[in-house]
Amino acid sequence: WMLIVLAAVLAAYSVFNAYSPSVVKVQLSSTKLIAPLRFAQITDVHIGSRSTAFLERVMRQVNSLDIEFLCITGDFIDAPGIGEEKLAALRTCAVPIYFSIGNHERYEDLDEILDRLEKLGVLVLRSQSITHGPVQIIGIDDSEHPERVKRELAGIEVDAQRFVLLLYHRPRVLIDAAAAGVDLMISGHTHNGQIVPFNLVVKRVFEQTVGLFHHEQTQLYVSSVTGTWGPVMRLGSRGEVTLFEVQPLTSAH
Repeated sequence: WMLIVLAAVLAAYSVFNAYSPSVVKVQLSSTKLIAPLRFAQITDVHIGSRSTAFLERVMRQVNSLDIEFLCITGDFIDAPGIGEEKLAALRTCAVPIYFSIGNHERYEDLDEILDRLEKLGVLVLRSQSITHGPVQIIGIDDSEHPERVKRELAGIEVDAQRFVLLLYHRPRVLIDAAAAGVDLMISGHTHNGQIVPFNLVVKRVFEQTVGLFHHEQTQLYVSSVTGTWGPVMRLGSRGEVTLFEVQPLTSAH
């Protein structure tokens, strides 16, 4: 009986946990900034598997933050036919939203998804860059090909005077990002395993599964992701809305 009770408690907790992402602060610094920079990331929200109500909850959290822009690093949608009305919470965002494609968008009605997002005011970056004040934001489509990011970055003029932010769904290409002059790469995809013991499996597949990593002058942040895929459960991991706070740092330091 104790085992049954324990299993029931864990199941209930894991469901509650899946509905309650935390705001996770990541504090960084850069010599390229003269004023503090604050922006947020959500990733792997998985609308389709997850509901409109969940998206509304996430956007309320985003809107409670004092940020300059929001980044969505893929797997925002994981089902075909998700209409604008189910994504309408995006319209509540008072700051620009920049989006890069994940694997699940590629599996579904990609062109229709991108059309809906653009109608909702989202700026989709597909091997493209945009400047936002002192920041250059680059978005590259998710790909299984290990050379994809290296090849795409070679065709983009990286602005060494700006803080260069790369949105790329899967955390595999830190060395290539560093070689191109990226300051910060942000990713999702791994879910930090979502449910133990799958975290052990994920760690065997991805060297960088969750948290902050660096190579030379480039940093990579891997979110534990905002939503869930498959069962609406999280055990041994927590969903997150990531708040980046980048402080200016004088080169003399």
